[in-house]
Amino acid sequence: MSGMKSLIIERNRTVILLLIVIFTFGSYTYIKMPRESNPDIQIPIISVFVGFPGISVEDSEKLLVLPIENELRSIEGVKELRAFATNDGAHMILEFRTEYDNKEVLDNVRSKLLNIKSKLPIEAESPIINEINLSLFPILNVGLIGNLPERTLTEIARKLKKEIESLPNVLKVEVAGMRKETVEVIIEPTVLTKYNIQSNEIFQAISNNNRLVGAGSLENDTGKYSIKISGLLKDIEDIMNIPIRSQSDAVLRIKDIAKVYLGFEDHQGFARINGLPSIVLEISKRNGKNIIDTVNQVKYLMDKAKDQLPENLKVVYLNDQSKNVRDVLDDLENGIIFAVLLILTIIMLFMGTRAAILVALSIPGSFLIGIMALYLMGITLNIVVLFSLIMAVGMLVDDAIVISEYADRKMICGMDKVEAFCTSVHNMFYPVLSSTLTKLAVFFPLLLWPDTVGKFMQHIPITIILTLTGSLIMALVFIPTLGATFGKPSITSKKEIIRMSAIESGEIKNTGLIIRTYVRMLEKVLDHPKKFVCVVVFVLFLSSILYFTFAPGLKFFPNVDSDNILISVKVKESLSAKERDLILKKVEERILGVEKEIYVFYARSGKFSDNVIAKIQLELVDWRCRRKATQILNDIRSSVQNIKGVIIDVQEQKSGPSADKPIQINLSGSASNLNSVAEKILKIMDQPSSGFINIQDSRSAPEIEWNMSIDKSKATSSGVSVATIGDFIKMVTNGVLIGKYRPNNADEEIDIVLRFPRKNRNMKTIDNLFINTANGPYSMSSIVKYVPEKKANKLSRIDGSRTVTISADVDTGYLVDERVKFIQNSITQDCSKGVKIDFKGDKEDQQKSGAFLLKAFILAITLMILVLVAQFNNIYYTFIVMTAVFLSTTCVFFIFFLIQKVFVVVMCGVGIIALAGIIVNNNILLLDAFHRQIKVRKNNIKQCIINASISRIRPILLTVATTVLGLIPMITRLNISFFTLQITYDAPSSQWWVDISATIASGILAATVLTLFFTPALLIIQRHEKT
Repeated sequence: MSGMKSLIIERNRTVILLLIVIFTFGSYTYIKMPRESNPDIQIPIISVFVGFPGISVEDSEKLLVLPIENELRSIEGVKELRAFATNDGAHMILEFRTEYDNKEVLDNVRSKLLNIKSKLPIEAESPIINEINLSLFPILNVGLIGNLPERTLTEIARKLKKEIESLPNVLKVEVAGMRKETVEVIIEPTVLTKYNIQSNEIFQAISNNNRLVGAGSLENDTGKYSIKISGLLKDIEDIMNIPIRSQSDAVLRIKDIAKVYLGFEDHQGFARINGLPSIVLEISKRNGKNIIDTVNQVKYLMDKAKDQLPENLKVVYLNDQSKNVRDVLDDLENGIIFAVLLILTIIMLFMGTRAAILVALSIPGSFLIGIMALYLMGITLNIVVLFSLIMAVGMLVDDAIVISEYADRKMICGMDKVEAFCTSVHNMFYPVLSSTLTKLAVFFPLLLWPDTVGKFMQHIPITIILTLTGSLIMALVFIPTLGATFGKPSITSKKEIIRMSAIESGEIKNTGLIIRTYVRMLEKVLDHPKKFVCVVVFVLFLSSILYFTFAPGLKFFPNVDSDNILISVKVKESLSAKERDLILKKVEERILGVEKEIYVFYARSGKFSDNVIAKIQLELVDWRCRRKATQILNDIRSSVQNIKGVIIDVQEQKSGPSADKPIQINLSGSASNLNSVAEKILKIMDQPSSGFINIQDSRSAPEIEWNMSIDKSKATSSGVSVATIGDFIKMVTNGVLIGKYRPNNADEEIDIVLRFPRKNRNMKTIDNLFINTANGPYSMSSIVKYVPEKKANKLSRIDGSRTVTISADVDTGYLVDERVKFIQNSITQDCSKGVKIDFKGDKEDQQKSGAFLLKAFILAITLMILVLVAQFNNIYYTFIVMTAVFLSTTCVFFIFFLIQKVFVVVMCGVGIIALAGIIVNNNILLLDAFHRQIKVRKNNIKQCIINASISRIRPILLTVATTVLGLIPMITRLNISFFTLQITYDAPSSQWWVDISATIASGILAATVLTLFFTPALLIIQRHEKT
């Protein structure tokens, strides 16, 4: 105690200066801290692509996928290996467990692929390995819209791309909707025959005339000079003048036999914003950079560039993540201010203005200590961190309330302020320390949460552990120092002093009405303690059983209103680019009915995965100015129905760790059984009122493939190679690559492609082609026969087995858990014979998270018991304290049963674990007070229990009230903007945290009322048993 006095009296200026330093540097850190919407989650995902253009799907699986798959499966830490065999090669996606380092797994994959290279076909391209970093997805899209020539729009996009990439916060800029430039050498089939020209002859001519040759150096008496022979192609004119042959004085050049154009690749798709042709710049930021600052830099650059852009070019911003981040952060910051004001108000009512300000100082102090620690750990300011601060607000003042309230009572009874705060710290040190340690104990196990969900939610325990540690420092160091310097008793009237002294001395008749009523009820409980305990345990235990027996169900993660709607257009047949775009335009027209609620309409056609031919992204207007996204989504879904032959998938863009479709079923087995089982499951899900929407499967639509059969005997006798035949056929299709060149104003090389005119790009041309040989021209039709065949364009494999994946969303009013059970009950053993069925998606994540949270809860209980045994050195006292956990948990189930609330596994599970650490604070205070009373009144056990209870009722009610009031902004979903003076309700940011907040608040309120009677009953039962 003398050491505490020395700190408070002699070193008070040092302590106050240290507090000023914390506030100064903490505030600076908060301002400078990078802002993001979601936590930056590093998931080790590696993509491997081995190209082999023109290979069949079956050959791709056999020659590419299987050897690579066998090698990669042996890498340690692989969580899932997906493989796709396609017509252009093999694509592998490896997802590793989250505890593995990205660089380590990337090195392991590279090492394995070096071993496999010799086992692949010679024609296969070298493997391309990429790390898929989810945090590097675009934070802003800049749309360029205007009726401008394609080349003009392309040049503008390239120039802006360069300028944006020069910004310090920008990592890269991808350009969507821009076709690659190419030089087309158009030659008539008859010209090839007339001049007896092969494609490789033109290729050789371009190659020989497109070189930069270093010819060494020349040295003489006057110096040394390097010599360079520049033969690089610079423009179209250079290409046209390339000589192919020469005879005597005659030279045959490319321009003599062909037309040369600088154009673009064939259209694979089209892009439009709000119905107008467009090019989109997709901007990604560097890791650790502030998303708001980055977007502001880009917008500032675009504003400066507007003066140099054509007047009819419009710039539109899409997918602006900074707006969402800014809104979420504003809502949560206002929530923190609102919670602090509510807490300050309640403390002022109980303890007066001066004490309330003293206690309230612990909130920003604890916050800023935690913020500085988070910054040093490299954690960004995101929605999870900010909610954790709101969740912690009520808990941060618990220790300060206990210390200040005890000192306040001592000052009211006449003790000097310095002596009062020294006594408070001395007597309440262990209760405060143990109550804080028990809170920390429940959050430490959550740090071990694996997988994506764990990485997302991990920021809650990290933030709360750091801020609670800060609150302990504030309560034991800074609050006593400030209280000893500026403190005054909260009560000065004689009547109130008598009442407070009565509580201290145990004179019940002189206490207030609330205390006297509580004592009368408590005496009745203490007269029949066993009956009371048995009734409470029976009712709560029974309600818990009834809740999980007749509950409305389970849900993995809360639904949050989105600002974006994603639409996928699917067709089960192969279509041309123009046909795909016509279908997209038809869908666009149907959606125009809700145009007033759409801010930006971004539509793209092309060839995507899983039979998708087009995608539409709708960015909705601000949530305050529109209906709920689900209502708009239902209107759109109704408007796009009944388009013949088209499947429309309409869904909200999800955020958080659960971003895929909630229902995912993997069917693995032999190819012969997969299709039949998939059709049976799809039939079950397609039933009327089944509750499934946006149903899709991963089987590719069969495409028409012209199978070219070469008569090798004839080809050999005529002196024609397979490569020559292939080149002639390529000139009918996509063209033969005969070279590359780099124009003076270009950053990248441009392909030079040899093709037939558009009128000759058909199957009839192949029949009429003649190949020049040493024995004269040979008809292509005499060597090559072709027949149309239906072929799949993709085969999928997961973890070494051929797989079909069925996925779906769940309609409004249905739960994923019950829909999965519906499918499981509908599938008979005969139906699924020979096929393994795995339920993934939310069902799997829910089971994993539920299993982890149960283990975390058990570990938290164990850690709490260790802390309590260390404090009380008494097993029965520890048991009494831990009964609060039983009460709080079962009270949550009791209340949820009464209101028939769905149990959200992640949020409610975390809430129950957090609640366990909070609620034991009540029992620790009661038992500490009882322990002190029993030393004074050893014989009168009942009076000791009553005195202990009334002496701790004020700090208990205060700590409970502050915890609940801190969560009020989230529970009510009410947001008061203290900067714009606006009040809003049900913001998307508040929808995230309603369940966890309601769990903690309902549990702590109900359990606290019971604890004030249940714990005294257990204490008197023990004493009765002993006597």
